[in-house]
Amino acid sequence: MSTALVLTMTGPAGAQTGSPPPAATSAAMPSAADPFAVSGVRVDINGSNPTTVRDQAIREAQAKAWAELYRRLVPTGGNPPRLSDGEIAKLVQGFEIDEEKVSASRYVGAITVRFRPNAVRDALGQSGGAAQYVEPPSRPFVILPVTLTDGRTILWQDRTPWRAAWEARQPAASLVPLVVPDGELSDAQAISGEDALSGNADALARIAQAYKAGGVVVARTDLAANGPDPARGLTVDVTRYGLDGTRENQAVQVKGGGTADELLTRAVAAVGTQVDESWKREHTTATGPEQNTLVRVPLTAVNDWVETRRRLSGVNAVTRNTLMSISRSEALVTLTYRGAPEQLAQALARQDLGFTQAAAPAAAAYPGAPLPVQSADWQLTLLPRGSGAASAGAVPGAATPMAAPTSLAPSAPTTSLAPSAPMEPAGVGTMGAPPRNLGTLPAKSAP
Repeated sequence: MSTALVLTMTGPAGAQTGSPPPAATSAAMPSAADPFAVSGVRVDINGSNPTTVRDQAIREAQAKAWAELYRRLVPTGGNPPRLSDGEIAKLVQGFEIDEEKVSASRYVGAITVRFRPNAVRDALGQSGGAAQYVEPPSRPFVILPVTLTDGRTILWQDRTPWRAAWEARQPAASLVPLVVPDGELSDAQAISGEDALSGNADALARIAQAYKAGGVVVARTDLAANGPDPARGLTVDVTRYGLDGTRENQAVQVKGGGTADELLTRAVAAVGTQVDESWKREHTTATGPEQNTLVRVPLTAVNDWVETRRRLSGVNAVTRNTLMSISRSEALVTLTYRGAPEQLAQALARQDLGFTQAAAPAAAAYPGAPLPVQSADWQLTLLPRGSGAASAGAVPGAATPMAAPTSLAPSAPTTSLAPSAPMEPAGVGTMGAPPRNLGTLPAKSAP
């Protein structure tokens, strides 16, 4: 007997008993697009009671899935924290029974287990666990398998062996979920093979938006018209594009051997591994409980807050950012993150954001001037594009009081900003009356 069943947990009891909980749904996120899901967990349990054996199989699948997820998220690997069945069940969002065969004394099946992301983050560092983990992307990446054959660039025109290998790819233990486009007319209208190879920012953004993706991976390889030569191996040029304008390129070498289909299957797996390893290098963050820090963001131009918020959205170490208040000269933001401020500074620097300790609040500029409503111990500053990565390992130091953000360097067409207008008209406040404190606007009424 083969079945496909999707269960979403409302608590650990359902995961422990295997009985359908009150809330059951088939609309769960597909495991291929969920880095906190482990698919294809095989179980083979013997017992005297079919119901008891099934429950035992689900508990074993959850334990195996937890070990696999730990290895996926922790760069150093190793053994996961030792948790009881009940503790693991509390981490589980739901499970899918992909297939099962049940007899009077045996249960054989394949199960997909989905975990609660925040619960997993809290558990990773417990009981001698890891000090660091890799924060997966919040959205999958679109994979574009481009083939060069006899001088032709083929993406959608023909179903090449390279594209067929990607379409046959099974959901794997992947840190960065990769989605293969359907290849419909709308995909061809969004991006062409030439656009993919040249890195056309507008076209990349269109195909990413069509699949609600966080970026695009272009995997280009040269193939003869009759397919690859298994004896010679294969070279794949892999370029990962982020929606924030980031780009990383690497060549993946695949050894020859076996049949042509086996070679292409190995190439697909090698590209997935390379994308995962690249992501790990850039998105390692600390484990431990979340903490909140109030941060001051100096503003000198109308676009500064919009750009700061956009860059913050690309920092996976920051789980939340909450605007507390905003004025013409600064914004106060609460950042929620894990780990030490020094580790947060490194993650922010990779998005060209400076994170430094703020100087003590200055004294009132004139008698009777109101004091700031809130003060922050840390300051977040826009840096020129490309300058933050070089200082990603630096320890944050003290900031100059009210330091103005450095002007932004030009960036890619899709992410460059128009020249920012000054916050005040020229000449205002330069002579006559002392400077006015304009107060702050509540966050809910901020533009």
